[in-house]
Amino acid sequence: MSDTQKSITLTPSWKAFFWQYVLGILLTPVLLGLYILWRTRSTHKSIRYKITNRRITVIDGHISQNIDLADIRQAVPGALQFGVGSVTLKTAAREVVLVGLENPSQIAGSIEKAVQAELERLEAEKQAKPRETKYDPGTMDRLDYLTGLWQQGLISDEDFDAERQNLE
Repeated sequence: MSDTQKSITLTPSWKAFFWQYVLGILLTPVLLGLYILWRTRSTHKSIRYKITNRRITVIDGHISQNIDLADIRQAVPGALQFGVGSVTLKTAAREVVLVGLENPSQIAGSIEKAVQAELERLEAEKQAKPRETKYDPGTMDRLDYLTGLWQQGLISDEDFDAERQNLE
């Protein structure tokens, strides 16, 4: 299993904000139109989706949400408008919508494959056999305590050797 982190960052298409841009252009002679254009552009530029092989991070302005791939139950592509759509990620506790993505069906399929790969990785990790220790649990602690007593001169060399033999 490789622990290298794979990552892709997606941004919404300008087409997802088409009607807001049109409204802003139509109202440009009025200051309200300039404000709408500025607000739409800043909203469009503030949205990011970072998808790694372990989680999806949704960044919307100053707010970010992390969704572990193993928690995703379903990725549903939304309806297309101007060639872009949304992908709804459903977990047990919430739904997160990734808006303005081109080819939402393809992205939803890729997310579903990544979820399956992460679930398989977690299952393989769970089934991995734990490393066996040479000593019983607590033996090293008792040996450290015994060594401390011996170093402080509280027990003799013969007592230390006898007790150490008992621990091994």
